Amino acid sequence: MGQGNKTLRLQQFQKRLVSLGIDAALLVNARDIFYYSGTAQPAILLITPDDYRLMVRKGLEFAKAETWMYKGRIVAGGIGNAGDHLVGMGVRGGKLGLETDVMSADLFLRIQRLFPAYAPVSISTEILRQRMIKDPEEIELIRNACAIMQIGHDRVFEVLKPGVTELELAAEIEYAHRRGGHEGAICIRIADYLMVNGPVASGENLYRTTGWANTITGVGLSTGITAGPSLRPIQPGDLVMADIPVFHHGYHCDESRTYVLGKPKPAVESLHDCLKEIVDSVLYDMRPGTRCSDLFHTANDCAQRLGVGDYFLALSDRKSPLIGHGVGLEVNELPVLEANSDLHLEANMVTTLEMHLTHPQHGVVKTEFMVLVTPHGCERLSVKGCELFVVGY
Repeated sequence: MGQGNKTLRLQQFQKRLVSLGIDAALLVNARDIFYYSGTAQPAILLITPDDYRLMVRKGLEFAKAETWMYKGRIVAGGIGNAGDHLVGMGVRGGKLGLETDVMSADLFLRIQRLFPAYAPVSISTEILRQRMIKDPEEIELIRNACAIMQIGHDRVFEVLKPGVTELELAAEIEYAHRRGGHEGAICIRIADYLMVNGPVASGENLYRTTGWANTITGVGLSTGITAGPSLRPIQPGDLVMADIPVFHHGYHCDESRTYVLGKPKPAVESLHDCLKEIVDSVLYDMRPGTRCSDLFHTANDCAQRLGVGDYFLALSDRKSPLIGHGVGLEVNELPVLEANSDLHLEANMVTTLEMHLTHPQHGVVKTEFMVLVTPHGCERLSVKGCELFVVGY
């Protein structure tokens, strides 16, 4: 990405520090540091309203080659040196912004000991709200990630047949993604979250939702991580859901698709038609100024009108609280399209629309695809949208 965009990001953040009365921010999260600096080397980023220091713990020469930042403000060091650098930047105390949502308690307590003249305050929400609005280069990278995603889904039509296990299908999708440029990582902003490469579930496993996510999870291979594909052989007539994200140059694409192996039953087609109508009702209202909670209620109200309200977002022991989420440097970001969100859509936000219907007799159908909010509406970034994909018929 260009230097200008990252410089502007940093300047916008510095202006926000001034408006909040925060004297300095100390960032340790790799995704946030990458967002402002362009390097993912292990580092600490100190930011004041008119200065910054990138303190690289390891990989200094890599960082200098990767970042746009002025080389005189890139130094070797760690948290123990941060206080001296702040003094050198003209800050000796006051409010210190921290990413409290992802910072360990041990590090927080250490910072309190090292910076007794500072009052810690959370800066996480400010960073995440800034990251919601994507610049043109970020949008282009997400488009590229969506193209890689399509390569994996194309592979399904080549390998899905009776007897193939969920694990074998997932491996084929992941291999196609890797050959297409997926970097092999999935970033999510949750501490102690064992993120699998992505769920693949079929048949009865579509109904078995574990506690790892508010969506269809799959059951996994063991109790070590109870999510993802299993060894279940896929049978003719089965519905199959694949939800495997990709990561390209720091940015993600997150999609789910429902496949049916063989001719779908009319009841399944009808169920999916309802899902598509719900999705279309949300797309119609996706534009700048729309409240995220209103989109959730639009979807839920449409499901009730269609007579599928009981199945809408239903999981094995609960209902999902959202119909989509932001995607970017992490696979789950703001905004979240949920019932209690006070955020409004803005141009250049990128979100998923992620919804499913769980019918106890007819099966489970799910869709998830990427959407860009434009100045006057929205644009689908995913190559495909809400479709029921028929394989082998």
